[in-house]
Formats: sequence, structure tokens, C-alpha cells
Amino acid sequence: MPFKKILCATDFSAGSELALRTAAHLAAESAGELTILHVWHLPAVALSADAFAAPLYPAISDAAATELAHAEEHARLAGARDVTLRLANGMAWREITDLLGQQAFDLCVVGTHGRTGLGRVLLGSVAEKVIRHAPCSVLAVRNAEPQPYRTVLCPVDFSESSRFAMETAAALTAPGGLGITLLHVIEPPVMYSGRPLDTPYMQLLDSQAREELTRWEATLRTLTKVAIRTSVRVGTAGAGVLDELDAQTATDLVVIGSEGRTGLSRIILGSVAEKVVRHARTPVLVARHRS
Repeated sequence: MPFKKILCATDFSAGSELALRTAAHLAAESAGELTILHVWHLPAVALSADAFAAPLYPAISDAAATELAHAEEHARLAGARDVTLRLANGMAWREITDLLGQQAFDLCVVGTHGRTGLGRVLLGSVAEKVIRHAPCSVLAVRNAEPQPYRTVLCPVDFSESSRFAMETAAALTAPGGLGITLLHVIEPPVMYSGRPLDTPYMQLLDSQAREELTRWEATLRTLTKVAIRTSVRVGTAGAGVLDELDAQTATDLVVIGSEGRTGLSRIILGSVAEKVVRHARTPVLVARHRS
């Protein structure tokens, strides 16, 4: 499942440099097209003074175009051959998702530091919104140079989006590492009384989850030759994924589906995928069928 049409959004920061190198590496591997997009934006306070803001537009646009040209050079040095540059003016996340909607991109690559507080501006204001609204898969890159993904964690909730994530993990995982871990987190139903569920019921949930994981493992073995292991945890899904990451320090990619079985289109994304993107130390690919 190589990515044939990739969009890399850049703000020319160090995090975006990593994202660009990763996007170029993926484009080179699949002989795909790479589009590099930069969105510049003047704050409302500047726009309110038209006489002051108007002269800034050409200077900002020219400076951004120069930086984009440098980004193209870096992408070609990293192996990308078919490179297109795009420059836009507006709210970054909206311009990114609008372009993703207009053209048949199958992957968007964004960089993020994943910090909290004021340091989380990029993730909070751009990357999370892109992940939330993009019509295709989004790869959030953090602190990792481009490399083959040899140890991959794939959380599954047995939904169709999880199946797509598993298929994507199979296509991306290279031999030579620990392979793919299929993780299912059992979230016990909350009792009205607040008391924990009885042990036999939890044992039943655990047994059913392991049986289903065995079936998914069998399907995955038809898609890849790399090693496969399964893991079951109990707790909230987001915390379970992060705990598994802490236990598997060699993991170099998380592949997670974007929708769950709740009937609400964004509930798992809001409570799981975004949490994982925000806190994981590794790149996270939020896998989504092109809509």
C-alpha cells in the first residue's frame, strides 16, 4: 500500500524539516508525487490596520516562496523526484484540509513536537485539526529521522477502520525488527454503582478479545511475513496504547484507525488517536480510507 500522492505541510520549523524528510523518503520509496505546502497568515490585529498590513503581503509571500524553494531542494536530496510547491494564505489547518479535499492525496505528513502548554501551539492549532478533519491518512512526525519501520504498534478495536490500519501497518512494516504488535484494550463498562465488574465477566471479555485477536492475527499473517505478536490490556484505550509504547521501547511507528464503533464519527479520534499523537514519543500514522 505505497503512498502515491503525498502532501507535506511545512512551517519551516525543525519539526517540519523532519516531516519533510520523512515525506520525501516515503515518496521516493513508492515513486510517488510529493506536494510541499506552506500557509502564511497575518493575525487579525494586523489585518485590522489595512494601511499597515498591505505592504507586508509581498514581502511575506516572497520570503515564503524562497523558503519553499529550499524545501524542494531538501526533498530532492532526500530522494523525492516528482515535487510540486504550493503557497497559500489563510488559516493553516483549513488551507491544508481544503487542499487535501480538492486533490486525491492519500497521505498528509505534518511535524509536531507534541509538547503541552504554550509549547504545544503547532499540535494544538494545526496538526490536531488536520488529523481531525483530513479526508485521508495523516502521519504526525516527531523526533525521528526517516527510516524503515521495523517495529510497529497497531491498536485495534475490531472496527473496519482498525482493519484498514492493520492493512496499512502490514504494507509499511519492513523486515528486520520486532514486527507488528496487535493491541486491543478492554475498556470495562462503568457500573452505575461505581463498583468494579465481577471477575467472571472480565474473564469473559478477556477471552473474547483474545479469540478475536487470534482471528485478526491469522488475517495479518496473509498480508506480511514479519513477526506478529498480540497484546491485551485493560483500561482506557488511550492510556493502554501509551502504556504499551512504554513497554515496547523499540517501537518506531504507531498505526491507528480514525473511527471506532461508537456511532459517533469523532469519538475515538478525540479520545484515543489525538491523545496518542499528543503524547507518543514515536511517529503516529492515523490511518483513514480516502473519503
